[in-house]
Amino acid sequence: MDELELLKKDWKKREASLPKLSYQDIYKMIWKKSSSSVKWIFIISAIELSLGLVFLFYTPSYMKEMNYLFTDILLYSTYPVIIYFVYRFYLNYKKISATSSVKGLMDSILRARKTVKHYILFNLAIIALTSISTAIITYVKGHGGWEVYKQNAHLSDHLILLFFVVLLTAMIIGVCLGIYLLLYGFLLRRLNRNYKELKRLEV
Repeated sequence: MDELELLKKDWKKREASLPKLSYQDIYKMIWKKSSSSVKWIFIISAIELSLGLVFLFYTPSYMKEMNYLFTDILLYSTYPVIIYFVYRFYLNYKKISATSSVKGLMDSILRARKTVKHYILFNLAIIALTSISTAIITYVKGHGGWEVYKQNAHLSDHLILLFFVVLLTAMIIGVCLGIYLLLYGFLLRRLNRNYKELKRLEV
């Protein structure tokens, strides 16, 4: 028991020497971490948009030959929406940087997380549509084009095409989802932890 009491006293001495963080100190730390996470979300999305625009203007010739009107419309209509999302990320960053209350910071974190989730879902939907249309075009072109395929195709050919489209789309979606979870998932988890800490702080 004497040893236990000595340990307790020693621990109390150490605890007393440790710096005590105030409510405002903890809030500032969470605010800085949250602001940094949202800033990185904006930076990553801007880089992603830049790479997409580079690809759009410097598409290899063999890929241009594969494109049909549907894929062209899909591709060109996607970029204004992505630009809008990047702009939303920028606004989220500016908003969270100017926040001065726990409630305001919590709202900004929720807004930022919601925007990222919508952005990822939109991109995955576009990737799926592009993958499906490209897979069908590639497969049919490999069998002599639309006219030849329609004349000669049997049920087995349609089933093979369906299997090819589903497999290719699933693989591409899986890879893209993995990349998005790697890039944005870590930042979203950090924001979620910050939100929970703020909730405890508010109580």
